[in-house]
Amino acid sequence: MPSVVEDQPALQDALKLLHNASRTPAKQRTVKVSSVVDVICRHAFEHGLEADSLRDIVQLVCVKTNLDQTTVTTLVKNLYPAQRLPADVVVTIVGALGQGKGKPSSSTQDSLVKWLAICHEILQDPNVLTRLYGVLFSMLDMISIRTSLCHLLSLITRRKHVKPFRIQQILELSRGLANEPALQGLLRVFKDYYPDIILGSASLSRKSFAPLPDAEWRTRIATIQNASTAVDDTLQDRHNGFKVLRKGPKRAEASAIPDVHTYHATEASVTLEGIDNVESFVEKIDRIEPPGQMISFLTDPLLQKYVELRPSPITTTRIDLWLATCLEELFETERLGTGDPQYLRDIFAGLLKYAQCTKELHPIAASFLRSYLPIWNGQENVDAILSLLTYVPVGSFQAAYLNFLQPVEQALASRGPSAYEAILNLYTGLLQQWASSAKSQSAGRKPVDVTVFEELTEHVSTLSMSLLLSIPVGHCPSLISSIICFNEILASISEPHIVPITLPPTHLIYLLALHASTTTLSRTCGIIASYKRAFDAHPTPVKNYYPAAVTDSLNWCLRDMYYMLWISRGLEAVEEKTKGLYCDPTLRSALSQYLRGIDRDYSIGSAGNLSNNPWLASLSASAWRAMEDAEIEREGYDRSTIRYHPGPVSQKSLDVHRKNGGVDVDWDGPNGYKVFVMKWMAERGLAGTRDLMFTTVKDLKGKV
Repeated sequence: MPSVVEDQPALQDALKLLHNASRTPAKQRTVKVSSVVDVICRHAFEHGLEADSLRDIVQLVCVKTNLDQTTVTTLVKNLYPAQRLPADVVVTIVGALGQGKGKPSSSTQDSLVKWLAICHEILQDPNVLTRLYGVLFSMLDMISIRTSLCHLLSLITRRKHVKPFRIQQILELSRGLANEPALQGLLRVFKDYYPDIILGSASLSRKSFAPLPDAEWRTRIATIQNASTAVDDTLQDRHNGFKVLRKGPKRAEASAIPDVHTYHATEASVTLEGIDNVESFVEKIDRIEPPGQMISFLTDPLLQKYVELRPSPITTTRIDLWLATCLEELFETERLGTGDPQYLRDIFAGLLKYAQCTKELHPIAASFLRSYLPIWNGQENVDAILSLLTYVPVGSFQAAYLNFLQPVEQALASRGPSAYEAILNLYTGLLQQWASSAKSQSAGRKPVDVTVFEELTEHVSTLSMSLLLSIPVGHCPSLISSIICFNEILASISEPHIVPITLPPTHLIYLLALHASTTTLSRTCGIIASYKRAFDAHPTPVKNYYPAAVTDSLNWCLRDMYYMLWISRGLEAVEEKTKGLYCDPTLRSALSQYLRGIDRDYSIGSAGNLSNNPWLASLSASAWRAMEDAEIEREGYDRSTIRYHPGPVSQKSLDVHRKNGGVDVDWDGPNGYKVFVMKWMAERGLAGTRDLMFTTVKDLKGKV
């Protein structure tokens, strides 16, 4: 596919041809206009239109020309801006509306208004349409564009636009036009800002409000603009949370949580609806009048900032009263089985947005969950409920387990492995939140009881070992990954004097290390390495902070993995040094005899090293081939005569290979085979074994 730069000359040529054709009668043209339009539309769809190209096309369609209506309509429908829409383009379009000798056709004007309604979210200057509000409103008497114009006005109307004379004009138009749907929709928007408006009995229809932008169009615009270097944020984040969130009239009516609206305000009032950017919010925050229903703060980012930055007892009381009443009624309906699933879904979504914003669970929401979870069926709103529970305040684990976590486990237990995966992810999120909360505690507040981390780890470890011993080998890899994720977080969150280093049981580590997966082995080694680094960075002496049982446990893990992977003494138990991965000495002896019976060079000790480990052998062989080829290339050996190592690689086989005319490679050392294999695997996403050995082997420390 040619680049934008390569296509640009073709686009410019096409635009020149189109301008010439627009001034030439159809019968006198020497160029087929449809072919020219195809070139322009194809470029617009694939790459978007730069500001100058967009400006050229808009200026062309905004005047009366010799181009036929089909051509003009096609051009308007394919106006895909590559960046935000410049203000002068908007002014040009608005200037083309209305009656006049040089104005475009009514059909073109309607298409342009619809295009503005779709593009109003990607304006370079969000206030340009606000400044042109009076001009647009004055054109409501034009039948041909009235519906589209009402839709556009509904989207850009703010309190300052709602004037008595405009209300009167819309009411007169509405009565004279038998309650036209689009006018009724605009009146509804006006009524949100001026509740005293008395509406007729006319019902609303789908034509009353602006239709949602075509999904394909929005996707294409997002793709084009995300690929453009001139765009540094997405459409959704354009206001960075400094503008009132609007769900749209239809969705707002159906939602359990209302949109932000400030009632009984005057023209001099300062309201949240009138805020468009951070500068305006900061300038007017002391004069902003609170909205009618404070509960909107659950979902509205601007109101959340207002409540956080201007706290008051009245605001808190209003929110608490609404939440308490709402959640009490919700619990009763759910207990009786008469609840509305959509209403419940909206409430949970709102509570979750609040928790994500404040990083805490609202006390009233916590009380509701404490009552609701015992009657929960474990099927509805699973993601929202589990996400909410990650914000349970840090305190006593037993209290949190009895009140929140145990009911969830009981509700989900019957759903199989996927449910336990969700439970483990819940505990992982809870661990992260509790650690973050403990680290952010101010000096004047009571420190977090560190035993909460030990109790949480003990519970999750027991659950994890039960699952590992229950599921068949090779099944549920995502569940195994969830177990490892929890332990990866656990190994990395410690902070001296605040969050303790908490080790899982060695049985769990060994079960993971022996699991039938290369990735699992690597990640498990990475966990052990993280614990080693945590203790290395801890204030000394460590024995003053942790009992010997804790450090002994880690040392057993370090030596056992070192024995297995590095020095070919796998499963060897040495008193007070290693546990041999809890392999019974009698079993190890029997396995060793069996292997030597097959081949005298075989041994159980070397069965788990880098070259022979079932989960690493194929990777080690590939790494050796890469190392051997690099050595041949570096030394300039003749590939047709050099002797290649047949594998598997061992210290003895390398010595023999060197004597028989093969490459000269060491077994140990910073440039040896073992180090190369670990680095080779790390480059391919398996860095755990490298990290473990480079933090354990004395000669390799600090050389990662």
